[in-house]
Amino acid sequence: MAPILPAPAPQRGDTNIGALQALGGCAFAVLYIVAFTTTGIDFDDTDRAVLAHYASSSARAKEVVAFFLIAAAALSLVVFGNGLRTAIARGTDRSDPLAALAWAGTTGCAALILAGNALSRATALAAMDDKFVLNPSTRKLFENAGYLLFVSGTLAAILLVAAVAIAVFRLRTLSRWVGWVSIVVALLLPLAIIFIGFLVFLVWVLAVSVSLWSHGRAEKATAVTV
Repeated sequence: MAPILPAPAPQRGDTNIGALQALGGCAFAVLYIVAFTTTGIDFDDTDRAVLAHYASSSARAKEVVAFFLIAAAALSLVVFGNGLRTAIARGTDRSDPLAALAWAGTTGCAALILAGNALSRATALAAMDDKFVLNPSTRKLFENAGYLLFVSGTLAAILLVAAVAIAVFRLRTLSRWVGWVSIVVALLLPLAIIFIGFLVFLVWVLAVSVSLWSHGRAEKATAVTV
């Protein structure tokens, strides 16, 4: 069993860690929620509803807005994941694979979200061409493929969540409650196939963002005291 290493004393150049990364995590969750609740991209998949949706210029415009919101969310996730990678790396004075594992999970998840977003919004972009003839079945194929990429992104995030859980107990990187919550979340993420797993991931990102912010404030206070 690996020894539990004490957390190193904060360095002056590291006291900014926490705020930006926490902001990235919150932005990831908020942008995603806004994209799915205000842009109308989630609608009935009957043939009539599909044809009516893409025949509307305002609906197509909302799809474009959703594209940029979700893309921004994926980039915000990279900022958040980079903060966790840095926090894990600072928990030890040697090269630790946990930081690399967390970063792999972050980039894998973000890349798959970007790909799924592009595929899901492709129909709206194509429908802007007057010569395009929409086949509802083809749209459903693109939408399902995009959704499976989102699911794959959530599964990739298991690496990030698991790395954080291990780092908390081995290195005391963040609050201990983050470790226990991360274990539960890692077990629930496969439920992304019915979207529940992704919702759980959103809640986890928000919770860990709060912990990162609190951790950064505590380190800054310690540095000022020292």
